[in-house]
Amino acid sequence: MKRTLDSDDLDILSAIWILASNDENPIVTYRGLAYRLDLPAEFDVRTCIRKHPELFRQGVTIDRLNAWKEQLRSGRSNPSWLRTVTDRDARLAEIEKLSPDDVFRSQFRAQAAEKSPIEIIKWGLEHLDRLRKAKAEARDASAKRWQMWLVFWVSLVGVLSQFAIAFAKYKGWI
Repeated sequence: MKRTLDSDDLDILSAIWILASNDENPIVTYRGLAYRLDLPAEFDVRTCIRKHPELFRQGVTIDRLNAWKEQLRSGRSNPSWLRTVTDRDARLAEIEKLSPDDVFRSQFRAQAAEKSPIEIIKWGLEHLDRLRKAKAEARDASAKRWQMWLVFWVSLVGVLSQFAIAFAKYKGWI
């Protein structure tokens, strides 16, 4: 099973947000993202992106994808993962395999190819920080509930053992 984000991995989501908002090309491939961030093979980038539609838009129109693929075929602005494919025919085959399901983009770069303004990037990072804090608070609340139950059960065992000792003394067993 592929691993997805938990609250400790929101820093990875922050890096994804910055790349999607600030990269030269607004279209980001899942494969390229995993390559650039050196994510483990079991990390499920697609699910991570899918869980945050407030930040990311999956896919692109076929016209926009075809225009980008034409640019890639010409060798202009090839992403780093594609540059690792040294054989020209293999590289062209990789380009042809790209489909709208293989890419995503920042929710705020839907039409324009320009990088997102710093205010938008900052908003996204603050949003992720709010998620991080909410998850930390939920963990703390859960830990406090466990502590409360632990105190209850330990206290109950203590009371019952004192009762048992008192009863045993009353019966003369000890």
